[in-house]
Amino acid sequence: MSSFPHPRSEVTKVAVYWDFENLHAVLANAAHGDGAYRENRLKPQPVFVDLNPILEYAASLGDIIINRAYGNWQFFANYRHVLNEAGVDLIQMFPRGQNMKNSADIRMALDALSDVHNHPHLSHVVVISSDSDFISLAQKVKQAGRFIAGVGVAGVSNRFWTASCNEFKFYQNLLAASLAARGPQDEAQPAAALLGGVVPSAEEAEDTEVVGSPSLVEARGALQRALTQLVDRNGENYVSRSALKVFIKRLLPSFDEQALGCSNFSEFLKRFPELVSEIDNVSGGHVARVGQPVGQGTAEPEGESALD
Repeated sequence: MSSFPHPRSEVTKVAVYWDFENLHAVLANAAHGDGAYRENRLKPQPVFVDLNPILEYAASLGDIIINRAYGNWQFFANYRHVLNEAGVDLIQMFPRGQNMKNSADIRMALDALSDVHNHPHLSHVVVISSDSDFISLAQKVKQAGRFIAGVGVAGVSNRFWTASCNEFKFYQNLLAASLAARGPQDEAQPAAALLGGVVPSAEEAEDTEVVGSPSLVEARGALQRALTQLVDRNGENYVSRSALKVFIKRLLPSFDEQALGCSNFSEFLKRFPELVSEIDNVSGGHVARVGQPVGQGTAEPEGESALD
């Protein structure tokens, strides 16, 4: 059985942790050029982050019971209204020399682990950061049997960090979907011009491996591997559509069918009629691997599937 509740379960409780300076800095650099944030770090900051897409995503996982953002709020006062309106608990990180940012990362990780172990009803953890600093946190959260999701910026997010999460969403994709759902927006909407992605600096590209949204080719590869393994493991060519999506996300945590131009997972599957065919809509629907009789697998059943 899965060790964490399904994201749509009514019992799911979510904790959200914002590495706020990291997200703001990346968007500031995208808007004004590499190094723009570093040069103006100790000044009042303009607003670049649209909180709504991230909060909407977190709410889709369950009830948000913890919502904390970490930073030096002396410089982020322009966010005060939207953060208070969203019910975000602001954790003040006082400047402590050049390592102030690392102090925030450490505090975030310690708080998250403390909450996981002190609140047994907490089922999902969402970390908003593009940094690789939270890989160990992701591993510990998984060991505790909880679901961890990451939110970062495409083109800057560390690929090992994205792979460490059960699910990873890119800010640009969440923003695009949110803006489309909201309809025509005021031109002053923060970060609306960042949908094209963010290019990492030369220093970032040299020091860390970064990723963007997976391509359709990468998604096709994950689909093919997941479908093959499920059919072989279950011993029959009759696979739950929801189990297939879960497996794809395990292979490619940043998979997002909407970012690939598909309104839902079923539409994504229809892109690959040479690989998969939809069989029915019973209990969420089932699919089969093309080229093999439905209901006949390539291996003997091995008992209960790990995805059930």
